[in-house]
Amino acid sequence: MESNAYKILWIEVVSELGGAQISMFEVCRALAAKGVDVEVAVPEGPLYDLFIGAGFTVYPISPIRASKKGFALFTTAAKLLKSPHTVNQIVNICKPDLIHANSLAAFMTTTHVPAKLPLIWHVRDLQHNPKLIRNSIRRARAIISASEVIDENLTNLISARHRGKLHLLRNGVDPLIFEDTDKQALRAEQSLPADAPLVGMAAHLIPWKKHDVFIECAALIHQKIPEAHFALIGRDLFNENKRYLRQLQAAVERYQLEDCFHWISNCDSPEKIIPALDILIHPPRHEPFGRVVCEAMLCGVSVVVADTGGPAAIVTDGITGRLAQNGTTENFAAAAVKLLNQPATRETLAANAREHILLNYTVQRVCHELLHIYSHVLRQVREELEYKPDKY
Repeated sequence: MESNAYKILWIEVVSELGGAQISMFEVCRALAAKGVDVEVAVPEGPLYDLFIGAGFTVYPISPIRASKKGFALFTTAAKLLKSPHTVNQIVNICKPDLIHANSLAAFMTTTHVPAKLPLIWHVRDLQHNPKLIRNSIRRARAIISASEVIDENLTNLISARHRGKLHLLRNGVDPLIFEDTDKQALRAEQSLPADAPLVGMAAHLIPWKKHDVFIECAALIHQKIPEAHFALIGRDLFNENKRYLRQLQAAVERYQLEDCFHWISNCDSPEKIIPALDILIHPPRHEPFGRVVCEAMLCGVSVVVADTGGPAAIVTDGITGRLAQNGTTENFAAAAVKLLNQPATRETLAANAREHILLNYTVQRVCHELLHIYSHVLRQVREELEYKPDKY
């Protein structure tokens, strides 16, 4: 086992399992397998349970949720005082060599930790208020962009003197979780038709994910291929979008898709549902990365994605999937219909896609590159302390 004699404290302030949280868990597990001493601070909930089950030392903290209104992005920091441990208390107990914050909200919990403790800010989204991030940019030793589109966005926000902190480190997925999946068995578990063409979308019920576009696509596809079925995989993660869900349900009824449309809200494990699909449609145009796109490509499911955002950097049109030009409903539907009618083409794209993910988007690659970033940051700190021993 590779020896990496330092301790990392990862911080996450969201308890539910979204792409950022699953990516964090998989990377921490890979780092631990490489000999890194990893401890985590997360709210109690599904993510907390995952880490406990994997044998990590876990410190419970209170969740901090992004506000739905304007630039008031975060709840009051006073919530942290009600948590079982504040971040400062955790630092005193854990004594890490470095803190890795899994989001801007997580990074903001480190405001009062000792100045000599190096901080890494992992950026996984596109919405940034310059007033909020200015101090974070100054304090971070390294800033990690999870995709090309995030990296470009940050480059435009960060002043030239801080751009050396920026590292592009594309998210990865764990290939092992998709081994030995049985398409027919997975369909049976979810009461999905065994032999019908199945087109799906997998995203939690947040309006910017554009589930309404998927439903409109389903209606157009159904006109061309009446035997097709559709699965919308996701749930109202924070119980904030009940009205949105009602609007989606009304759209399914309006297009008379009730008999071929399947709502799957009880599955948080991608390996239990994504391989059951024939095609994955991912319509959001401002997706920071698109983990589910990588997951689908990895398990042989053809993908149709918007020609902007993170997925457009993952998919090469006509080689590893299809890009819907201008993100229009008609172009999404046309691409899906063509793939459904050309199984040989679909199989070729799926094979190319799997090879592309295995070469470029695995959690093992993320772990390897992250170890280099950690070593660089810690070496930089040691050199500064040697040069200015009384700096702190």
